[in-house]
Amino acid sequence: MEEIGKLIGKGFGIWKKNLNLCIPFICSGFASILIVAAFFIAMFLAVMPFMDEDWTHVEDLEDSGLIEELFAGMDWQDFLPILILFLGMIVVLSLVGSYFNAGAIGMTRQALVEGKSRTSAMWSAGRKHFWNMFLLSLIMGLATMAGLIFLLPGMEQLTLALSGNLDNLEGLGVILAGFLLFILYALVLSVILALAPYALVLEGAGPVQAMKAGIDFFRYNKFDVFILWLVVAALSLVLQTIGSFISTGNEEAYQLLSLVTSLVSLLVLAPLANLWWTRLYMIRKGMLKEEEVKDPW
Repeated sequence: MEEIGKLIGKGFGIWKKNLNLCIPFICSGFASILIVAAFFIAMFLAVMPFMDEDWTHVEDLEDSGLIEELFAGMDWQDFLPILILFLGMIVVLSLVGSYFNAGAIGMTRQALVEGKSRTSAMWSAGRKHFWNMFLLSLIMGLATMAGLIFLLPGMEQLTLALSGNLDNLEGLGVILAGFLLFILYALVLSVILALAPYALVLEGAGPVQAMKAGIDFFRYNKFDVFILWLVVAALSLVLQTIGSFISTGNEEAYQLLSLVTSLVSLLVLAPLANLWWTRLYMIRKGMLKEEEVKDPW
């Protein structure tokens, strides 16, 4: 059985010969930008009837209080189209993300099995699995939101704190403990269900079956799953914070490094992590045997 260190090393070698594995993530990011831009344009058109001629002076919006006047002149029925647009944007973003997430796994599987990946695998896997991937992400999101129950004991204390009527550390401790428990719950759940999307695409499972398969995989491969999750999380954290340390006090340098780190995450870390997870699942499930694979490097 391939050890986790060897898996990471071989995964890196395969990625170097298949740099096009970043294409699904690029497509997803570009499509998401277009969707968000379209949402803001549509929202702007929805509120335009409530604006007067002063709306053209964008730089004076904050000083003149036009935004406050705009929303003050709207009732709840006027907010309904904006709410519908916002919910529609979330659904479309999730569907697009699910499509390219499934496509990325499909391309990675092809790279592992054949030694070379093609975009045709992305379109094929995306079309076949995007709906189930969307449902899986919805179920996993709801499971994560269930952890909000840990915040309930501190809600009353939070209300007192905001009103200035909380003057004891015990109440603040309840709020902090609930928040920390929710974060811990979300992290543990992300580890346990880390392989569910891969089970969905690689085995053609439904969303519920994929969750069960992900949980079963974790039960028998706890150490490997946790170590790989830790490696990916650590790399992501380092990538996000490195710019802050280098460009402290320099706004232009911070913006430039933020762009660079975002590109590195999109072009390198995302496809590489996806390759590691896919290889781990296929190796442990007997779907990929080393003697059957011609080394692409």
